[in-house]
Amino acid sequence: MRFTLPSTLIITCATFGSCSVSPYTEGPDLGVNPALLPLDYEAEIANGQFFIGPEDKLSIDFWKEAELSRTYAVRSDGNVLFPMVGRLQANGLTREQFEDKLLVAYADYFVDPVLALSVEFYPSRKVTVLGEVNSKSVISLTTPNTTILDVIAMAGGLTSDGDTAGVLIARRVDGVMNVRHYSLDGLFAPTDVNMRSAAPTYVQTGDIVYVVKSSSAEYAAKLDLVSDTLRSLNFGVSVISKSPQAAEVIIGN
Repeated sequence: MRFTLPSTLIITCATFGSCSVSPYTEGPDLGVNPALLPLDYEAEIANGQFFIGPEDKLSIDFWKEAELSRTYAVRSDGNVLFPMVGRLQANGLTREQFEDKLLVAYADYFVDPVLALSVEFYPSRKVTVLGEVNSKSVISLTTPNTTILDVIAMAGGLTSDGDTAGVLIARRVDGVMNVRHYSLDGLFAPTDVNMRSAAPTYVQTGDIVYVVKSSSAEYAAKLDLVSDTLRSLNFGVSVISKSPQAAEVIIGN
């Protein structure tokens, strides 16, 4: 199916940087395209959770040491400043890894320390969903295993005019906005039997997902416009034929 890049997405690309539109590529291949993944994103997907990074918030609950139980912010350099043990590097670690690191650090001060760590990830991990969805949204990601189907569902699903074979993903790679085409039809009923086991594409922080209006909906909209125009013309002709005075007003005499 042929489709054109929506003007909204073109404006978005012009705002954020130059767009590089790839040749037509079926959606499931996008999920394994290394050019669209940052260095650690595959590891995050395999791990099933985001790694700790700058501006995340770490809530520590110490058993028996209530004065140490509080929320700590990860600094821009990835360090976190804790009482007694000082700075600890958290960047790139999972929640469990950093929890173990804290236990080792505080073992020098307490006998068999016990603590629980929870992570509030920085809210900039977001995906924007636009186009033919029921609720255009900016969606905060809570896991790297969020798929394109998930964010479309979070945006209320496709409208009746949405093209299931015309979903676009715009992703910035090395400062350049790359746009790829994704077909939901290709996921559930692909023509290539080798693609039938393909998993949905995982979205990434900063992605823009755009659902294109189907060609039939575009045709119907244009047909409605033509019909409205013809009805207006017919009304004008009817008025002129029935009322010479109205004709003089319309003509301008």
